[in-house]
Amino acid sequence: MKKIKFIFALLFVGALLQSCTGDIEDLADPRDAVAKKFRVLETNKDDNSERSYDDNISKDANDKTVVIFNNFHDEGLKVKASLAGTIITISQQEIEGLKVVGGGSISTNLKEVTLNYTVDDGTTEKPVAFEAVYSPPTVAKKGKKDKNLQ
Repeated sequence: MKKIKFIFALLFVGALLQSCTGDIEDLADPRDAVAKKFRVLETNKDDNSERSYDDNISKDANDKTVVIFNNFHDEGLKVKASLAGTIITISQQEIEGLKVVGGGSISTNLKEVTLNYTVDDGTTEKPVAFEAVYSPPTVAKKGKKDKNLQ
């Protein structure tokens, strides 16, 4: 009898864990996985400098496969990217004098986005490479401010 209870407990825990993971194919609109506010940690791959900023990703109203990064590279740039499953593609585009191209992916738990891209402002010999990790913004405890969100 103990063995049967143990098996049922394992099945219950397994089902509970499975229900905690998201699957982008289960969403009516896969863009819902990323259409929200994120905290971004951006790393310059050339000199390893880092900076943090907020970005809000939204859905393109005209194309059901496109999302818009509304504060891309912390420059207020509106960069469009296509979404195919968990793969994000930033086709080359020029916005306010900056050429941007790259891509990335959505994590399996649908909570983070990782992008690798280059930015070319035309003043350097080659484009500068960046990696950006988009994570849910941290919630400050009552009475305490998150120093990264100031």
